[in-house]
Amino acid sequence: MDLKRMHYFCTIVEQGQISRAARELHMAQPPLSQRLKELEEELGTPLFLRKGRQLELTEAGRLFYRRARDILRAVESSRDEVLRLASQSGPALRIGLSPTCRAPWLARCEALMARFPAREIGLVVGDSSYLEHLLRTGQLDLAFMQPPLQPDSFNVHRLRASPSVALGPADLFAPGQRLGLAELAAHPLLLLRRSVGIGTYERLQQQFHEAGLLPRVALYSSDAGMLRDLLLQGFRGLAVLPASEVESLAAGADPAFRVYDLAVLLPDYQLSLVCPRSGGDADLVGALLELWAEPGA
Repeated sequence: MDLKRMHYFCTIVEQGQISRAARELHMAQPPLSQRLKELEEELGTPLFLRKGRQLELTEAGRLFYRRARDILRAVESSRDEVLRLASQSGPALRIGLSPTCRAPWLARCEALMARFPAREIGLVVGDSSYLEHLLRTGQLDLAFMQPPLQPDSFNVHRLRASPSVALGPADLFAPGQRLGLAELAAHPLLLLRRSVGIGTYERLQQQFHEAGLLPRVALYSSDAGMLRDLLLQGFRGLAVLPASEVESLAAGADPAFRVYDLAVLLPDYQLSLVCPRSGGDADLVGALLELWAEPGA
């Protein structure tokens, strides 16, 4: 499939109109319309519903956009990687990091760089499902993330279990109070949500539904740090996060906020070191596991 036509299609989706996409691509509108028509003919299905000048993606169009965007990102990443390899002195160490593993990673980052001084370290931060794709396609050497949805082709080293907790202003509830569904539903919520698969968001929504409660979800994101920082800058509500991401606040780093335990049944976040089962660097994995286990890290 022609990558250029794929790029044209994604630009049309993101601009919402062929005329805007043509301006963004610095080309005339008729040839862009023709490229879109050729792509739809190649795929054998319409990708858009035409409503005047506005375009609305069909189900097939939404699926193709997600896949096309992943492919274009991978091509761009591969091109950049080739350029980096041509200029660096040592082999790159390509590491993926889920936002739910950020705080434990930061605590070990300097020790990691000291352990591998001759290697350039590349860090890709993304949702665990995206990191799984990058591992599967050989674009990462390993990742600190939640266990993959399809673990058969990976080695998964579980590092730490982290329960879900609620972070909120210290004056919302009494110290030591455990929050149930009713307490959560009484305040605007910031929730973690995976881009693929079932996670905290879906499990909480199911429990709210079964309890006859209607929560006020103000925002959901795959980035735990984004939710935490939004709360710290003044959002009046609760963020449901892994305990590992709010340890400093739990220790009283900011007395204006408090970490509340949950009286809600949610599985722990399983912080894991994940690497391909075939072609992985056993010595590298062993060194990272040793680093994780070092006292004070």
